[in-house]
Amino acid sequence: MTVLLVTFVLAVAAALWGMRRATDAREYFAAGHRAGSLLVGVAGTAAALSAFTFVGGPGLFLVVGMGSLWMILSAPVTGALQCWAIGEPVVRAVQARGAVTVPALLGERFPGRAPQATAAVVVALGCVASLAVQVRAAAVLGESLLGVSPLAAALLTMTATTLYTALGGMRVGLVADAVQGALMALVAVILAAATLYAAGGPAAALDTLARTTPDLLGPFGRVPPAQAVAWLLLFGLGTCAQPHYVQKFLFLRSRHELATLPAVLTVALVLTLTVWVGVGLGGTALVATGTLSVARPDALTPAVLRHLGAWAMLLGGAGVFAALMSTAASFLNLAAAAVTRDLPQALGRRVGGIGSARWATLAVAGAATVAGVVSERAIAMLAVLGWGFFTAALLPVLVLGLAWQRPGPGAAAAAMLAGASVDLVLEAFRGGLPPGLEPGLAGAAVGTLVLAGAAWRR
Repeated sequence: MTVLLVTFVLAVAAALWGMRRATDAREYFAAGHRAGSLLVGVAGTAAALSAFTFVGGPGLFLVVGMGSLWMILSAPVTGALQCWAIGEPVVRAVQARGAVTVPALLGERFPGRAPQATAAVVVALGCVASLAVQVRAAAVLGESLLGVSPLAAALLTMTATTLYTALGGMRVGLVADAVQGALMALVAVILAAATLYAAGGPAAALDTLARTTPDLLGPFGRVPPAQAVAWLLLFGLGTCAQPHYVQKFLFLRSRHELATLPAVLTVALVLTLTVWVGVGLGGTALVATGTLSVARPDALTPAVLRHLGAWAMLLGGAGVFAALMSTAASFLNLAAAAVTRDLPQALGRRVGGIGSARWATLAVAGAATVAGVVSERAIAMLAVLGWGFFTAALLPVLVLGLAWQRPGPGAAAAAMLAGASVDLVLEAFRGGLPPGLEPGLAGAAVGTLVLAGAAWRR
């Protein structure tokens, strides 16, 4: 409970600091377009990884073993991929036209009401789904680690995040994300090392699993090979379609920052992902030996922290709550902008000011809190749902659409609608899909065909 209270106090201080600085849309939604690569890289990694990395990842390792690592195998190259495929065109567009949101960026590239309106709806819906992941993680940690009710933990965490996001926007969010990102990387490395040490070291942990559950250690673990490859593609290519990733490029002060940004992204990402491997492998070995007992996969990380002792519970709690708050802040800001700025602008109506954005932030936070608390999905699968939806709807228009000038507004809107629709339909029947048919990838493929086909018919 101490972690939550300290977090809340710091959030109040950040909110008061940022309230006087976020005076216009450029500051509130895009941090003034004046950030450097170090700040954006660390903050971007913090916003991207979320509680999924600390809680969902190790829990998934417990269930499927090495197969879970296919979700993060692309980590060493995703920073360079993002900067090459998305960063350059986004920064050019910002310098030329001053876009402050992702839907506005697409609206400028594809003039007309339909593309920006469609993108705004996609971002708003996807952000609520993705925020539910953070709420669910806070609820799990509150119940299993901090000894408070799931609802109380979720409400306090979301209240703290919503407070500084609503009042200070990304003027506060960028700085908060950077601090939280640095904390996450440090905590991840310490927890990974401590968990493996408790399991007797990496070799001993692997030996334990080889004797007790050898099927976890194959190249694909318990995951069908086709599904493992689908995860690799979804999380590798999908990094170019996540609006909270793209949003960070809007903050850069110049194109020159792109020269060093991939290195910052890669180092921060790899360091933080050590918690997935270390806690996943070491924690699973401790479960296999009977040292730990967990009722569900999401309870593995809290169980490991309790086993390591009070210092780990304090440090781990700080790291996990930093992870979920940094991601939640970006999604709250994106959704508020979509509702109060992007959608009205696309429909030819009056654009709401910062006051409207603050109220919208509160509304989005409330909807996401309800969705996260009532959801029964594992955190890892909730994260896949949100990630896949954005990949299906936005990957074609952000990667192909920004680089290829032939597609017009109609093609862009149709591609987003087609991709999102395919993803949602397949998600409804996920349990019956064959391995490797990932809804997000299928939606992105259909959206790409629609975009290219409509472009060539022009």
